[in-house]
This record gives sequence, structure tokens and C-alpha cells, in this order.
Amino acid sequence: MAIPGKNADLYRRIKFYGVGFALGLFAVSIIYKGKGCQMPASAKLEELGWQKLEYSKHGACRMECRQITEAEIRELVGKGELLGKGKVNYGKSDVRDKPYPTYAIEGITASGKNLRIVIADCDTISKVVTAIDLKMENDSCDCK
Repeated sequence: MAIPGKNADLYRRIKFYGVGFALGLFAVSIIYKGKGCQMPASAKLEELGWQKLEYSKHGACRMECRQITEAEIRELVGKGELLGKGKVNYGKSDVRDKPYPTYAIEGITASGKNLRIVIADCDTISKVVTAIDLKMENDSCDCK
């Protein structure tokens, strides 16, 4: 035999908790509306894409030797509002490199090239250090 007062009190508490929980969800949805969560790799790729893109002497030589265009580099890294198609490979990156950390960005371009672009994050400049076509078996580049 159930005591009527005990069940009524339990239902009242559940309703009270439910209303508070719903108000909390509503407040959180308003506060965080439009804000998303990013993984560190995509945040770094976006940061590199917003920075001015420059090419080191070695990087430009490697690009010319391997027939990699600036448009293909921009396709992987992204530029401005366009997020690049590439992914940061932290296994090939050296984030503790001095004077600037280097990031290996890998991806497949629209023309079908499988590239790895190594970029130094120089404060407000993304400097292409080297560019590698991962499908090339024989590399005859003589860049210093």
C-alpha cells in the first residue's frame, strides 16, 4: 500500500527538476548558438590558411621540379574563408621546431595528386618549406 503523500512529493520534485533542466538547456543553446567545436588540426589548418602564403627558395624549387602549382598548394591549405582540403599530419610535423614550428599538410588535389606540403608557421606568414608528391617514386630534384 502506497502512501499518497510520498508519491505526490516525488512527482512534484521530478517536475521541478525537469523544468529547471529545460531552462538550463535553453540558456546554454542561446549562449553557444553558432559557436562550434574544432579539432586542433582543423583549427591550425584554418589559421595557416588565413595567413599570408609565401614560398621559401627550397620550397619553390621543389614545386617547380615536381610540377606542383601554387593553386594546388592553396587547395590543400585553404585561403581566407575557404577551408583547405588537406589534413595536418602531426606524425610528420615538428611543432617544437625552432625558430618556427612546421606542419605537414597532406591531401589529394582535384587533379589527383597526393601531396604533402610542409609549412612553417612564421607568426603572420605561412611559408612553404617543401612540397612532396607522395605518388612519385623517383625524385630527381637537385634543390639545395
